Amino acid sequence: MPSGRTHDAVSYALIPISLVAFQWYWGDLAISLIATVAMAFAGFMFGPDLDIQSAQYKRWGPVRFIWAPYKLAISHRSRLSHGLVFSTLFRLLYFLTVVVLLSTSVFYLRHRYLYGVGTTWSGEFQRVSDDLTAVWRETDKQYFKAAFIGLWSGAAVHTIIDLVTSIARLMWKAF
Repeated sequence: MPSGRTHDAVSYALIPISLVAFQWYWGDLAISLIATVAMAFAGFMFGPDLDIQSAQYKRWGPVRFIWAPYKLAISHRSRLSHGLVFSTLFRLLYFLTVVVLLSTSVFYLRHRYLYGVGTTWSGEFQRVSDDLTAVWRETDKQYFKAAFIGLWSGAAVHTIIDLVTSIARLMWKAF
């Protein structure tokens, strides 16, 4: 398995290549930058190795606790962590779920105990959900598409490097 440094070096090397490729595909610098930043983010912080004590995991710093349930539930190199098709979507849905639950809890505690407002957890959940829905409705879907393609490509490169390295080691051992 390649080291975190190898994955980082590949991610750095792919930044300019990705920007050129995305610009060629979309022909829009803003959308290309979103995809490129998302690709780099996936390479450095949102990739398949969040299920182990990796550089990606450690980079989350004091909020890395949000990945603890993910680490417990997902086995390393499983289809849910390293799969080319669904792993990025699964990580994104997991992350959004955690953000919604944490945001709801923080807003509930803030309103109820800091400001003394009569509120309920479900009421705060509805507000957070409504805000996210509004962002979804009011944002050009090309931005979301670019972000997802960037996240997916950054994670896919990680998985492909792991796969190529594993195959090369098996072939090396065969000789």
